[in-house]
Amino acid sequence: MKVLIVHPHLDLVGGSENLTRILIYELLEYCPECEIVVATRARNETLFPDRPRLKFYFFKKSGISVKCPIAGKLIDLMITYDEILHDEDPDIALIMIQEPVHALLLKTMRPGFKTAIYIHYPFEEELTESNLLKFFELYRFPNMYNEYYKYVDTRFVNSHYTLNALYKHYQVDADVVYPAVSWVYFENEPDIYEKRSNTIITVGRFVPHKRLDVMIRLFREHIKPRIPDAELIIIGIPDIRYMDYYRELQRLAEETEGVKLISESLSEEDMIKYYRLAKVYVHLRIGEHFGMAPVEAMSQGVIPVIPRDSGLAELVTHGKDGFVYENDRQLVEYVLHVLKMDDNELAKLRRRAIRTSYYFTPSRFAKEVYYHVKVIAGPGK
Repeated sequence: MKVLIVHPHLDLVGGSENLTRILIYELLEYCPECEIVVATRARNETLFPDRPRLKFYFFKKSGISVKCPIAGKLIDLMITYDEILHDEDPDIALIMIQEPVHALLLKTMRPGFKTAIYIHYPFEEELTESNLLKFFELYRFPNMYNEYYKYVDTRFVNSHYTLNALYKHYQVDADVVYPAVSWVYFENEPDIYEKRSNTIITVGRFVPHKRLDVMIRLFREHIKPRIPDAELIIIGIPDIRYMDYYRELQRLAEETEGVKLISESLSEEDMIKYYRLAKVYVHLRIGEHFGMAPVEAMSQGVIPVIPRDSGLAELVTHGKDGFVYENDRQLVEYVLHVLKMDDNELAKLRRRAIRTSYYFTPSRFAKEVYYHVKVIAGPGK
């Protein structure tokens, strides 16, 4: 089977790019008869190295002068996909981000061609008038989703939370295929009885809806006064659209004892080092469709405290391998509860958290996607 995998920007570092990386290289290992063709604007060659049975195509610049920015990008894609369909003759295309326009173009150019799409969330939550052109530059078309999801042959979503949103807004169904974290998180299981300081960790881009400023204030006003040796580590990347917010976070961190703000992209090995310092992971964003940082943390024996109104809540059995909160008051209560646990109670939760994380392996994710795609591609593929 020859699979065309589409992701518009594999030169960036983010959740969808990392998941695409995991899928590509795990499929090559799992399916020796599979060939993979990747279509993208650009790639990070360190994260996406060359391999046998793997070929990259980059969106071609048409050079045609058009007034409409959308039209220019669509022409680029049509030229690129025409070449791929002619030269590679793939059996199916899998678009690894919520951009059904790519599937629609492929179907237009080859009627009957099979397509699939992995939807992280059915619409772009950060779209504004000021950044729309930036999306177009990245071959993203968030103002053109409409009912195009209906024309894709099969749809995957990352959680039931996302599935409900997809059905509510577009009245289309999908299969839930939970994502994965890299194998490196499973290489060295932590000692569930190891001593750790009273450290809290949270990970997320420095944007307002991640509520990292709220975490600092809750820590300063309600956690630090009751656990004097408590520390808070916040790891993330500044967003050029929200630099004022980033500067506010820096100010709050500098003014609050025990807070460390790390504003850089860390390797997975470095992330593991930080996770191993912490007892509890806190996720602040309400309405998070999914996120892999809590899974990464759980794999390293960190107890998650996550919001009820999110896809993340599907990760946790409350009180068994983590805690699910309804409001900020409960968040503080559960964090304090974990920090005050005795060694035996904490070890039980750690053991279960690590066990839960084992579900999110690359092999499980790749196999689920493979079998869904193989059914759609048809017999003999």
